[in-house]
Amino acid sequence: MKKLIKTTAMGLMAALMMGTSVSALAHKVGIVDMQSIYKQLPQMAKIEQQLQSEFSEPRQALEKLQGDMRFEMEKFQRESATMSDADKEVLRTKIQGMQKELAEKGRPLEQAIKQRQNEELAKVQKLIIDAIEDVAKSGKFDEVKVKDTTIYFNPDKVADLSDKVVEAVSKK
Repeated sequence: MKKLIKTTAMGLMAALMMGTSVSALAHKVGIVDMQSIYKQLPQMAKIEQQLQSEFSEPRQALEKLQGDMRFEMEKFQRESATMSDADKEVLRTKIQGMQKELAEKGRPLEQAIKQRQNEELAKVQKLIIDAIEDVAKSGKFDEVKVKDTTIYFNPDKVADLSDKVVEAVSKK
């Protein structure tokens, strides 16, 4: 009786181990290249264009201020030898005021641009993740990995889903 139990247990254990290895072999893995996906998406060009137009006026104002400041600094360098001390001080004060104004306007503008970029990128990222899930489900993939975080993968056994994801996101 004990021998029968041992034999049955060993057979069951062997069957389970075989089942595990068979399922491990059947594990279907896909990979996506996120950088490639972002570069190919038409939505990214639209976002870039939208942000350019949205922030064009404040950027132009800062560029004008930078140009004015550069002009005043060059003027100071050219004419400081012939200027009176009072004129030099007035010009120095003017340049310092321009530098302060540039810093006060530049930082908030840069932060606003980054915030808007992040908002728009979050929307696109959600589209990408949804598309990856859809492609993985339709292709019956068990797992999808990001190419940049994967040290090694065998391209013969791992499918690159990037083009399918780009195609799916581009339709949205």
